[in-house]
Amino acid sequence: PNLRDFVVSNRLSSNVNDFIGLLNYARSEAIIRNKQVIVCPKNNGSNACVATADWGTLETQVFVDEDGSDTFNAGDTLLKTIAAVDVSGSEFAFTKQAGPNFISFQSGAFGKNTYRFDLNVIKTSDTAYEIKYGRTVCISKPGRTRVIGLSNNCPAL
Repeated sequence: PNLRDFVVSNRLSSNVNDFIGLLNYARSEAIIRNKQVIVCPKNNGSNACVATADWGTLETQVFVDEDGSDTFNAGDTLLKTIAAVDVSGSEFAFTKQAGPNFISFQSGAFGKNTYRFDLNVIKTSDTAYEIKYGRTVCISKPGRTRVIGLSNNCPAL
């Protein structure tokens, strides 16, 4: 059991760190390029953003929104894509809790909205386990990101 907990904890940390790294990359690209940069979920083989709260089984992409449409179009520049947190959707949940279906960083690195994501292990009969192995990622309007224990709300940043 201790080895399993160790592996689960490391995977959770890795998933959270990958997402935070992607957000920091997107924010810095918005500053460098002086343009809006979008982070959104997408299906494998397509660059179209998917409107869903469940980001866990989808790839996450970052692109420069050249025309300001908030969607990926032919003239937009794809910057980076990371793999899905859990393709099977049975081990880890990665859920957008608040904010639009995409994250937008403006040219000054400010976000259009606030966002909250929950990333946790799925163990349906054990809520305490899900809380122990769960994190909430909060993104404020100024673009700051904070990781806290699994929570129903984000404190002011």
